[in-house]
Amino acid sequence: MQLTEEEIAHRIREIQDYRLTHGMLLKDFHVNPHHPNAILPSTTKPLAVSILPTPFPKHLFQQAQTLQPLFNELYLRVAHDHEWLRDVFVPLIEHDPLVASLWKIYEQVRNAHSQQDVVCGIFRSDYMIDAHDSTIKQVEMNVFSASGFSHAHNVANMHQHVHRTCRGSADLPKNDNVSGIADMLKSISHTASTRSAQNSHVNTCILMIVQPVNFNIADERPIEHALWSRDIPCYRCEWQEIAARTQILSDDGSNTLLFHPTPSKQPLEVSVVYYRAGYEAREYVRNPSGMESRLRLELSRAIKCPDIATHLTTCKTVQQALTREGAVERFLSHPSSAPSANEINQLKNTFMEMISLQPPSAAADYARTRDILNDPAKVAQYILKANGDGGGHNVYGAAIPANLKSWKEEEWKKFVLMKRIESPKEIKGVLLFGSDREFRGEVVSELGVAGTCIWRRPTENEGEVDILWNRAAGWTLKTKPKDVEGMMVVKGVGAMDCPSLY
Repeated sequence: MQLTEEEIAHRIREIQDYRLTHGMLLKDFHVNPHHPNAILPSTTKPLAVSILPTPFPKHLFQQAQTLQPLFNELYLRVAHDHEWLRDVFVPLIEHDPLVASLWKIYEQVRNAHSQQDVVCGIFRSDYMIDAHDSTIKQVEMNVFSASGFSHAHNVANMHQHVHRTCRGSADLPKNDNVSGIADMLKSISHTASTRSAQNSHVNTCILMIVQPVNFNIADERPIEHALWSRDIPCYRCEWQEIAARTQILSDDGSNTLLFHPTPSKQPLEVSVVYYRAGYEAREYVRNPSGMESRLRLELSRAIKCPDIATHLTTCKTVQQALTREGAVERFLSHPSSAPSANEINQLKNTFMEMISLQPPSAAADYARTRDILNDPAKVAQYILKANGDGGGHNVYGAAIPANLKSWKEEEWKKFVLMKRIESPKEIKGVLLFGSDREFRGEVVSELGVAGTCIWRRPTENEGEVDILWNRAAGWTLKTKPKDVEGMMVVKGVGAMDCPSLY
């Protein structure tokens, strides 16, 4: 779409007002330099967004939506294959503090035979277009504390509004991910509440576990508000407050989890624990109560969104292990689901080459890794990803060998090498950073697809996973200048966007 400078200026004014009136903001915290532990009152800054929707092929957008339930099923089944998980994670425990913490909790929960057999998840599978064959390739699969949904919902509505009020004729998809997530949480909350009502007269709530000093509340609060509007109480509890504000009733054997909203209010039974924290090593390793707090939540009869076993599958080593021959078929060959060979091939065709950095005795990939690291032309085609990283710490191309040399070789196993996705050239975008800083030029976009699922896990390794709810639930689109590495909008890298389908 060719617009005049006057039309672009008008759009920017519309977008500035829309962001302000719809909470499309990030909290901006400041530390007192004289008292590093004292946080000064926060201000806000506008969320980076696109000024014009960015072109995206309609058939690839639709394919990503279609694949999401299959990816949901793949990862929830992986979460309940103990032997497979053990083979993947045990070699990492010694050198990866986050994996070590999560695995310890996982084993304690598994040995305790948790009473709660229902689990739910809010997943997001991210893709980029590969210029070599014009297909979508998976960047990563996020199954724990996945985010960006509320921002994406607002940006989609913003562009719908701007296109109504300004000149525009693009095909803009609707985005109902906040409603989709809230509907799933409402459904699972009713399931839990019905069970609780048989044994208790205490009112129930969903408990959202969040990080302190949280700059991204505008992405979390709309889901909380959507639940309240559906008559589902939802409260926030900061990670470090779990021990003080929750308790487990174990005397009656129920393992009921209670939450105290305020000292003066009666406690509520937690029906669902929804994690938006607990994904960083420092929350366990540097926080003496972090391990105990997570274990308390996991051992309770509250339904987890998701549980510790599913949390493990968000690690990059699982994504890498699923690229091995026969891995996908191991999990998607159940008679209850039985996707077609074509569906499985479509899913596998989204995989990029990923290489394990295990020592020679544990991985045949070692020689291949050495060959790549010693060849500047080859290493330029790869990204080094930390196993448990939530984003923002990738190492690219020529910087990889020096980065790995800073670690002992036995510590390399906490990383994976991933082949770069070479995005199409000459896709133009117009982005707005801050209040008025524009970018115009070549861009790269990353499409995320939200997935919601509810399932009943096997009991003590008997029976099969029983999938009760499995849906695609909306999308996110993030766009950045083509020459910028990484993608993390909330940290200033890239902008939230809306696809213009063609």
